[in-house]
Amino acid sequence: MPAIFHVDQAATFSMVMFLSSAPKMQFGTQQQDTTKDGTPKWEVQVVASFQQFGKVENEVLKIGVQSHTDPAKSLGGPQPVELVGFRVGVSPAEKRTDKNGNERITGGTAWYQADEIRALSAVPTGRKSAEG
Repeated sequence: MPAIFHVDQAATFSMVMFLSSAPKMQFGTQQQDTTKDGTPKWEVQVVASFQQFGKVENEVLKIGVQSHTDPAKSLGGPQPVELVGFRVGVSPAEKRTDKNGNERITGGTAWYQADEIRALSAVPTGRKSAEG
């Protein structure tokens, strides 16, 4: 089964609004995490609106972006955005045994990545259908 799914933002969300961008830190340190080739990792937070079971839901998503500069540098404050190359991955669940010998299933969490983030006003005219 595939572990990464590419997402059609316009078909999934009625609106995606930029909230913030910050360096993604290495676990337990104050150092920015990087890819194997040295590209810095960033965490971009957006709020996404979507229809679920007949009502509008809003959720804050943390999107991983790899870039040598802040991927939201040109955005300023909150505004509608396009997540270019947006994809969702699923970490596989694992069976683990705790110190008491009980088996537990851990993992199976979703994660989000994009190649870049850009203001919806900068998106070519024919691609603004995710605007809300």
